[in-house]
Amino acid sequence: MKIVAIDTSTKQLSVALSDGTQIIAEASYVTSLNHATKLMPLLERLMQEANWSPKELTRIVVADGPGSYTGLRIGATTAKTLAYTLGIELVAVSTLELMATSTGRTGRVVAIQDARRGTGFVGMYENGERVGDEQHTTVADFVATLPTDTLMTGDTEKFVKALQPFEIVGPAFRTPRAGVLALLGATRVPVDVHAFEPRYLRLAEAEAKWIEAQRHD
Repeated sequence: MKIVAIDTSTKQLSVALSDGTQIIAEASYVTSLNHATKLMPLLERLMQEANWSPKELTRIVVADGPGSYTGLRIGATTAKTLAYTLGIELVAVSTLELMATSTGRTGRVVAIQDARRGTGFVGMYENGERVGDEQHTTVADFVATLPTDTLMTGDTEKFVKALQPFEIVGPAFRTPRAGVLALLGATRVPVDVHAFEPRYLRLAEAEAKWIEAQRHD
């Protein structure tokens, strides 16, 4: 098995190659969401260094969100194009699951992506299994009822006050890794290449305005 993994859902662009059991090559850059110009050159460089040919690839794994709208579109379009052109499988993995798994920790982990206005994309995982649905919500409300032994990861610096009672994972383990994405996607069921779309989880504008109004009442 030869897998390419792509994550463009955050400010960090991450690409990896894997044989399904171990990471062969991996590279990440913080690009301020300028992923469109960086993604393919980075992937091509990794392929050359690993002496891999596109014809040898068997699976593309992509982080399908939630996250940056622009970033998700870039990753989804690239992954779909590669899978369709090469006639290989496409697998989608949640960005929040990737964040939680990238911590390398077991137990209860909550992954948070900043969605502005005090809201975030949040997902809770326990021993690798998702607990409840991922959602776009006010972070303070989401964490208010959680036990304090819950580990927090992701954009934690945006919610310092709300997360004070909790342990926050160190910076080195707070960003998603494409190498972990590749290993997660190695055993997942492929999606339909033509029907696949990233998951945005964004609240409607009216809902977002209502939440903002409640915060200032």
